[in-house]
Amino acid sequence: MKKYIALLSFAVLASCSSSPEWVQMTNQGPAQGSTFSISYLVPEGVDYRPEIDSILDAMDAQMSLWVTNSEISRLNNGDSIFLSNEFHGVILRSLYLSELTDGAFDISIAPLIKAWGFSGGLRKDSINVDSLMNYVGYKGLVSSRPGPMMEKYALPKGYEIDVNAIAQGYTVDLVANLFNNLAVSNYMIEIGGEVRCNGVNVRGRKWRIGIEEPAEERVEGQFQTIVELDSMSLATSGNYRKYWEDERGQKVVHSIDPETGQPVISNLLSASVIAPNATTADALATACMIKGVVAASKMLERFPNAEGYFIVGTKFGEIEVIETPGWKKYTVN
Repeated sequence: MKKYIALLSFAVLASCSSSPEWVQMTNQGPAQGSTFSISYLVPEGVDYRPEIDSILDAMDAQMSLWVTNSEISRLNNGDSIFLSNEFHGVILRSLYLSELTDGAFDISIAPLIKAWGFSGGLRKDSINVDSLMNYVGYKGLVSSRPGPMMEKYALPKGYEIDVNAIAQGYTVDLVANLFNNLAVSNYMIEIGGEVRCNGVNVRGRKWRIGIEEPAEERVEGQFQTIVELDSMSLATSGNYRKYWEDERGQKVVHSIDPETGQPVISNLLSASVIAPNATTADALATACMIKGVVAASKMLERFPNAEGYFIVGTKFGEIEVIETPGWKKYTVN
């Protein structure tokens, strides 16, 4: 699931800081089919890029569908394997979030994503959903969920999984855990659009994150809203760029409803979620796009400290914004 988050806080020179012994280090580059930008305050000369790269490489080796011998690729090919600790945790966390979202978030939709052509295949206007639905549904995974780490795990026959809607958020949280263990208390972590912030930037201000306007062509620096985050995470899911048009000119979007197997037809252009951790925010943003504004708002009530920001397209071609009650406390006035 591609996210569209623009980041406003970048590295500045140490001379701009009121504490010249601290600098704001920024590491950037490609990651998980997208990019990453991670800024953190450390003494001059300290750089945790090797540790960050190690986490990113490990996640690709475990959960990338584009790595042929990754753990997820081997599972989807029918192998029985020992799971790494992180991948084991992602699967269990995914099943838990599937229960709490009434199945709107579901990692078992991989066969549907492939069939519709959203994972590099030929995009189709229609598919035979009925045959695929026999191998879709998180409850089929619950009955055979991973056991203890020392036991091999295999998916139920015919099932495949796709963790793209949670893996980037989970990776963000792993980097946050790294920083916490290193006693780094001021940081902004962004991977593939999923963000987690703690403390302040080198200027002593809370990290500011911009949510883009829902336009088909990205305009640098053009935001729908800006939020300030401290000890919180943000994820956004949107359909306004990831789609194609069928023969009738109808937009076919990338959000697939696990219950029907069909692309979601909705005027919800994007959903942003703030939550205490990026893993939860990532999954909930996806679930919100499936549910629509009303059901998504009700769903978020189940999650303490989670708030939603929904951008809706009206029938007149205008934009309407709907927020959950607690969102405003994060908004920059």
